[in-house]
Amino acid sequence: MSSMSSLRSIVLGCVSDRGPQPSSQSHSSKRLTNAPYEWPGACRVKFGVVLADALKDDTLPEPLVEILVYLAREGVTTADLFRRPGNSTDLKAIMKRLSEGREIQLGNYNFYTLASVIKKFLLKIPGGMFGPEIELQLLQVLEVENRLQQHKDIHSIISNLSPVVQKLMTLLFGTWFRIVSHSEYNTMSSESVAKSVAGSLFHTCADDPVKVDRAVHILQILIDDFAIGKMFGHRNLQYFTEMTRTGINVREKFRFELNLPEKKSMSEYRQQCCNP
Repeated sequence: MSSMSSLRSIVLGCVSDRGPQPSSQSHSSKRLTNAPYEWPGACRVKFGVVLADALKDDTLPEPLVEILVYLAREGVTTADLFRRPGNSTDLKAIMKRLSEGREIQLGNYNFYTLASVIKKFLLKIPGGMFGPEIELQLLQVLEVENRLQQHKDIHSIISNLSPVVQKLMTLLFGTWFRIVSHSEYNTMSSESVAKSVAGSLFHTCADDPVKVDRAVHILQILIDDFAIGKMFGHRNLQYFTEMTRTGINVREKFRFELNLPEKKSMSEYRQQCCNP
């Protein structure tokens, strides 16, 4: 089985909520797909709660991790991803299932709807993922003219975040970096991605056009320069490559690439997703 097929079996292996699976699946994939399963309580997605409760016990909600991994692996060539809205009916259904701890079949929904789930999760966090203080610190980075110093200042801000928030931030910006890296297919620039997600991330800027422009600017830096280790940190970059099983071009004359085994048990994958 190819690494991509293996990933699909791991990510998508669950009871389908919207119908049977294609007949081309292997016997083992069908067994996983048809097995009844509910997410552990700690991995349920909590919408509309403060970040500390959404990431309870310093744990990333596994369904969000799987959605981001799926988008980073298979959705990056999709035009207008994170800019075009998804199906509103499916969005509500997915959010309901995830909040109840029920698994979804990712392959049964379009990429736009899955991206909308991520945006909705971020938008509904009271105070936002960063909070007013961190948002202000990030915006103040724009007052520094030297790009290398900007990277250092951003690294200092990121390093002071909790490890689980760093991982969430890494998965988000790594996915957006990969989208921009495939702009020849999806026509998405860092500016267009930043404009599409700024409102979900920078809550203090929502009612001020000038602040929105500044938020877009700092997000462009975070997206364009994601692969620079001195900004996001080498450990966070390695986490992204391990979780998504992708390589990212790092502009410091080296490349993170991991030769991971093709097959990985569901329990190992779930443990890696849920543990900080």
